[in-house]
Amino acid sequence: MNTTRALFLTCALAAVSLSSLGQAAKTAATATQPDHNPTETKADILLLDKWRHVGFHLISDWQGGKVDSVLDDPTFGFALTYMKHDRHGLLDGGFDIGFQPMGGFDTTAFVVQDGKAPLEGQLRVRNQMVHAHYLLRFTLFQRAKIQPFAEGFVGARGSLLGARFTAHGSDDFTPVNDVPFFSANFSYGYALGARVQMGERSFLTARYGEMRHLDGGNVVQVADADRLTIGPDGTVTSNATAGVTLPPYSVRVGLAMNF
Repeated sequence: MNTTRALFLTCALAAVSLSSLGQAAKTAATATQPDHNPTETKADILLLDKWRHVGFHLISDWQGGKVDSVLDDPTFGFALTYMKHDRHGLLDGGFDIGFQPMGGFDTTAFVVQDGKAPLEGQLRVRNQMVHAHYLLRFTLFQRAKIQPFAEGFVGARGSLLGARFTAHGSDDFTPVNDVPFFSANFSYGYALGARVQMGERSFLTARYGEMRHLDGGNVVQVADADRLTIGPDGTVTSNATAGVTLPPYSVRVGLAMNF
C-alpha cells in the first residue's frame, strides 16, 4: 500500500514538473520572437489590396527644341487621370482626359432666351485642345518613395469650340451651346515618368509623353475665331476652320492620390 502511494506521488510530481518545463519553454520561445511591426503589416496589406488612382495635372504641349520653351507655350491646360490598380497584375489600366485653351475672345452680347427681354452680358468663346486616351501603366519599385513608370496610350486628340454667356450683375454662366464645333483624330503614343510619395497615399507626379498619329492625323481642324456667327439667342456657329499641326510632345506635373 505504501509502495503504491509512493509511486502515485512520484508520478504526480513528475507530471507537474513536465508541465512547468513545457510552459517555461513556451514562454521563452515567445520572448525570443521579434516584435510585431504594424508598419510592415500595413505595407503588406497595401501590396495585396486593389485600389484606385486619381491624378490632377498641369499640362503643356511642346514642339521640341529648348526645354525652357515649354514655359512660353500658350497651351497650358489641365488633365485628369483615373486608374484601377490590382497587385496581382503587372499593368494598371485607366483613362486620361485633358483640356488646353487655344485662343478665343470675349465680347458683349444681347441674348434673348425663352421670349424674354434681351439680356446684356459677356459672351465667352474659347477654342480648346482636347484629348481622351485609354492607357496602360507599368510601375517599378512600388514600395519605394520614388516610383518610375512607363505608359502606353491610345485614343483621340483634337479641338472643340465652347461658348458660354454670363449676364451682367450675375456670377452664373449659361452654356449657350455646348459644342458648336468639334474635330478630332486618332492618336497613340507612350510616356515615361515617376511619382514621388509625399504622404501615406499622396504622390507628386511628373510625366513626359510622345504622341503619334496616322498619316496626316497630326493636323486637326480648329474653328476660326474671326469667322464666327453669333445668333440672337447667343448661339455660336463656326463658318470656317483652319488646319493646326498638333505638337508631338507633352509634359505634365501634378498631384495624385490612391484610395
